[in-house]
Amino acid sequence: MQFWQVDFYHRVLPAVRYGAERRMKTKLFFAFAAFCCAFLAYGTYQGLVVAPTEETMGDVQRIFYVHVPAATVAFTLFFVNFLASIFYLWKRSPKADALAATTAEIGVVFCSVVLITGPIWARYAWGVWWSPWDMRLNTTLMLWLLYVSYLMMRRSSTAGSTSVLAAALAVFSFLDVPIVYMANRWFRTHHPAPMIGTPNLDSRMQNILLINMLAFLCFGTLICWSRYLMERRKQKIDIAHVQRAAGGVGGMLLLPAMFLASPPRACFPDHISLGRLCGSVGHLRELFTVFDAQVAATEERSGGVERGITCKYGARMVRARR
Repeated sequence: MQFWQVDFYHRVLPAVRYGAERRMKTKLFFAFAAFCCAFLAYGTYQGLVVAPTEETMGDVQRIFYVHVPAATVAFTLFFVNFLASIFYLWKRSPKADALAATTAEIGVVFCSVVLITGPIWARYAWGVWWSPWDMRLNTTLMLWLLYVSYLMMRRSSTAGSTSVLAAALAVFSFLDVPIVYMANRWFRTHHPAPMIGTPNLDSRMQNILLINMLAFLCFGTLICWSRYLMERRKQKIDIAHVQRAAGGVGGMLLLPAMFLASPPRACFPDHISLGRLCGSVGHLRELFTVFDAQVAATEERSGGVERGITCKYGARMVRARR
């Protein structure tokens, strides 16, 4: 195979393939985003206009169509974080670690919505913003604090041991989710008994609630999709930086070792020894050039662009540099 054919197969075809995949993913993402926006708008219209007015609380009860779907998405994402953390502890998969970080972040956002809309609703329904003895309120706040601690631990360092400790904390934190869900069954709280799926909730209210729950789940999936791709790119860039740093340290150690390990050359004239020294330094610079090209290719792939530069064959690298 001639040189131009090798260059074509290793440079042009990967670029076309990855470019087509990126365009397809972009179209799919924007199509799903448009669907989510339309679905959310429809659910909001149903909750604010179409849904019947509650007899006791009036229009204030309509916050119900935001409060409960937000809690549903938060609990669902925390469950996915629980599964991803267990898988990471088992396999040490970077994809599972990225999924765990993504679902925890978005879950905390939706849990914050729950903690904001809940007291607003409680102020008009119970006459107080917060009841200190309500177990569902306290356990929900504890759940939020646990996952905020999880995110702070992940951001404190990029070492592998930190991801392991954070995954263990995520597994422990999820134990609070069933307690929050069962709190109004196990304890006496201001929260009413479960009404979804019972005759106590009007069928029209129940249908609109389910529509909003599905819309919020789609919206949460959209955000997680985008955030997961960002987390994976961050992981690849961090790996590239670690490889570059390791190469720099290796080069600093290689130069003294090369002189210490070489036998004395007293029988050669000074100009011959100087020529060998220059040749060794030139060879070392060639190695650094090849390594920098490999790291640059890794960084470009992390951003979605592949140049086809590898260090497997020295001849290809020399041609690429020329």
